[in-house]
Amino acid sequence: MYSPIPANIFAHTVIDVWLEGVVKSHCAGKVAWFRYADDMVICCAVERDALRVRKALAGRLARYKLALNEEKTRLVDFTRPRNGHPRSGVFDFLGFTFYWGRSRKGAPLPKVKTSGKRMRAKLKAVNAWCRTIRSRYPLNYIWAVYCAKLRGHVQYYGMPFNTRAVHTFLVKATRILYKWSNRRSQRRSFNWEQFTLFIKANPPPRARVCHTLF
Repeated sequence: MYSPIPANIFAHTVIDVWLEGVVKSHCAGKVAWFRYADDMVICCAVERDALRVRKALAGRLARYKLALNEEKTRLVDFTRPRNGHPRSGVFDFLGFTFYWGRSRKGAPLPKVKTSGKRMRAKLKAVNAWCRTIRSRYPLNYIWAVYCAKLRGHVQYYGMPFNTRAVHTFLVKATRILYKWSNRRSQRRSFNWEQFTLFIKANPPPRARVCHTLF
């Protein structure tokens, strides 16, 4: 197993340097890419370039005994919607779904939201954590750690147009915590009304925008 730092240096040399020094000069249109570890999005202004880059990238990786994940690698038409153009596609990257929406004035606008797959995975992780920790520590300590985890979620997913998804996660996660907190013993610890009073006295983080896209 590769250490993260050497693996990232290796990916920078094999992919980033190659794209900048070789690929861009052979493309008809503008090319940009965004990579985090082994997750990557390559943006091409010209469709023909996108097809060529995908094929060339597979060959480049093969030289270093690497391969594209064919299940996750796909070409997406993310062209700005306009009259006469079919609806643009969507794609996921780093836990977000990127899609075209509309501004308040009706103009096409790229937007992001928490990907459904990541939302389900994180709620599943919350459930596993609550089930494991429920009887080990006092409720006040569990709540403090839980709120710290929520703050991390809000800080990461607090993007414009995504507050509704963040709020949904907070609500569902809190209900999971309530469910497992009531299984700390054979007797119910409290009902939902009592838990609501506890929340009001110890408010959790709220959904908010922490980053800007434009």
